[in-house]
Amino acid sequence: MGAGPKSGTLHAILQEVEPGLFRAEYPGELNQEQAGVEAFPDMHVGTDAAGVRSWVEQMAVGMGYDRVEWHKA
Repeated sequence: MGAGPKSGTLHAILQEVEPGLFRAEYPGELNQEQAGVEAFPDMHVGTDAAGVRSWVEQMAVGMGYDRVEWHKA
């Protein structure tokens, strides 16, 4: 069960910022319809795209979001 009353979709962008370095961004301005989105950090960085994506999706579920919608940079 999620940590708060949120539901809906967290919008995020995943991109390779350097060879082998991936960043997922999910700024508040992409999620204005979600109350309390400022509780999320603005990004997550890692060396594996699948790992970064998984981390964001697990964090979103933990915060009460139904799913993550990935957008192109």
